[in-house]
Amino acid sequence: MRIFAVIMFALILGAVPASAWEEYIYLDQGVAISFPAKPQAMKSTYDSTLAKGLPSMIYSAEDDHVVYKLTVVDLTSRPDAGANFVNDAAYKLIREGDVLFTDFTRVYQNERSIHGVTVVVDRKDGTRVRTSLYYNKSRLYIAGATVLPARSDKDMTTPSRYDQTIRFPPDGRFD
Repeated sequence: MRIFAVIMFALILGAVPASAWEEYIYLDQGVAISFPAKPQAMKSTYDSTLAKGLPSMIYSAEDDHVVYKLTVVDLTSRPDAGANFVNDAAYKLIREGDVLFTDFTRVYQNERSIHGVTVVVDRKDGTRVRTSLYYNKSRLYIAGATVLPARSDKDMTTPSRYDQTIRFPPDGRFD
């Protein structure tokens, strides 16, 4: 009887679809990141207190009441202000609600390191957003996962998985 129960349990687990995260490489944007579903891409503009109408690309996907979004802002016209744009975007986030967590992050080790900041905020609209911000090679990268109110488990680990998959090729190639 135990063998039958183990076999049934294994069959049930095998029938449940696993979340199929896949890495998407955007060579023209100098970044790779994993999404749980195929992201949509759209051109946009980015406004901050430092500049208005900066060209940007937004890649987004929604899965299980979580919106995953990568915004890449072109700062080639302002390459000396990268740190200011990172701090301005982080400041905007912390003003949106209650800050639960902040951390200084990095991608890669040693001389290849690209440092950034991660902020987790409970917004007034009932959403929780986890966002990591980086500046690299004249681009501002904003990788955010927004847990919508329809999802009751706001402490889930999946949003942190998203922003931790970001990669920047030091030599412009991902191979």
